[in-house]
Amino acid sequence: MIPNLASGPRQRAGSRNPPARLRGPLATFAAFVLLVVALNLAFSVALDHGPPHLRDPEYGLRLNSLRNRLAEHPTRPPVLVVGSSRTGQGIRPGVCEPADGPLVFNMSQAGGGPVSQVLTLRRLWADGIQPAGVVLEYWPPFLRGDGTYHEQHRLDAKRLRPADEPTVREFFDTPDEAWAGRSGDSVVPLVAHRHTVVSRVCPELLPHTSRTDPIWRNVDGWGWWPGRISATPEQVEAGWPAVEAFYRPMYEGYCVHPQHAAAYRTVLKECRERGLRVVLIRMPETARFRTLQTSESERLGEEFLNDVVREFGVTVIDARSWADGSHLPDGFHLTQPGAEAFTRRLMPEVRTVLK
Repeated sequence: MIPNLASGPRQRAGSRNPPARLRGPLATFAAFVLLVVALNLAFSVALDHGPPHLRDPEYGLRLNSLRNRLAEHPTRPPVLVVGSSRTGQGIRPGVCEPADGPLVFNMSQAGGGPVSQVLTLRRLWADGIQPAGVVLEYWPPFLRGDGTYHEQHRLDAKRLRPADEPTVREFFDTPDEAWAGRSGDSVVPLVAHRHTVVSRVCPELLPHTSRTDPIWRNVDGWGWWPGRISATPEQVEAGWPAVEAFYRPMYEGYCVHPQHAAAYRTVLKECRERGLRVVLIRMPETARFRTLQTSESERLGEEFLNDVVREFGVTVIDARSWADGSHLPDGFHLTQPGAEAFTRRLMPEVRTVLK
């Protein structure tokens, strides 16, 4: 009997190729994988080399608004407010915007202490913004940086851009750890940034605790972030235990951290090197909030402030008592009406100092 030699090769060839009924689904799956890879690659490139608001909406959207204001007023020198949510919610340039003179814009960042101030100004310079002056927040609690008080723990590493690495290396407590957290999004960036993406497109799909848009969605065209409209006495009392629980231990163990102190001096030094005029602002606080301070924390905060004033010759506007307690529900953040009244009082002094 002569064996059927043709049958063997056909079976082996068949073993290397999927059955016809599987070829369509496999091709679809392969196309899907390629699409996911391509989308993640494109998104990764856009995060690092595209518009800043893709990686950091809080900064990038304010930058877009700032550029719009500068385009509308090309002859007016910009003066930037740089600080935390206290200045972000408390200084509202748009309510008393004159027709001439410096153009004041709020570039504050939520939780922004000295390290964030360095990051923000270095980013602005790199993005082509050359301010004529800076209103810089001074708040002693942000100078503490031991343990969990270090500003690194308030900064989301996924918001860091490649150009931020020198600042991270200079002022973060554990820079390698922080940069690893930032670099970790490069594998599947759409997953790493999913909360930010969904917060931009359809925030209602996310639980409130996962949304990133509250700190930037309602920011107005002058960088102001609206705070609370008002608060009843009952609401103030209900919120006070949380304020006391956080700030009393901070003040009782208060110290000025070397990295935070160095970051604050670096801001002033780099502004001086660029010929920028700087005014330091101490934002309103209630007398009740100030009772949380200890004599030692107050001494150290005043001592540091006096040192930088002597070293850099900057002017300080001490506005701690400029707002009624009814406009400071938690003791240190202004309500919307409080921000308007405070800004109307503050702006003439800022323009006088920085003229």
